[in-house]
Amino acid sequence: MAHLTHELLIRAPVDTVDAIVKDPRRWPEFWVGMSEPERVFGDGSPGTKAEFHQSIMGMHVRMVDRTVDERHHPDGSSDWGWAFEGVTTGTLTCHHAPTAGGTRITTSFDYSVPGRAFGRVADHVFMEKRLRRDFLESLDNLKLLAESETAAAATG
Repeated sequence: MAHLTHELLIRAPVDTVDAIVKDPRRWPEFWVGMSEPERVFGDGSPGTKAEFHQSIMGMHVRMVDRTVDERHHPDGSSDWGWAFEGVTTGTLTCHHAPTAGGTRITTSFDYSVPGRAFGRVADHVFMEKRLRRDFLESLDNLKLLAESETAAAATG
């Protein structure tokens, strides 16, 4: 299993970031290569299931994401977790912590490619760099989206 993690500051309140990541209908707005959901069962809370197509290395593959964790803490922080399956399987977890400048997010992406030896070789040679780039670009897109919504709300 491969593990990616990234931390960044988003100049938007935790509530704004939470609202975006909770709603599976909004994920394609920031997640690189993700189609509009074909079906969503639930409101984004744990138990929600969303079916998408993901473009990975020129292939359009079916992905199923399930929300498995949503916790809001007294200090204003939140934790989120999703499990996904398709051409890759794994988990995505996020911690959103309020800071003076907005929200510090820490996101971890753990995935594996099905198959035995070929899966490991294919992951290392072909997919690892691409998935890392898409992961980092998706978080940058989330930052831009949340910051633009905060700016728009401030100007009314």
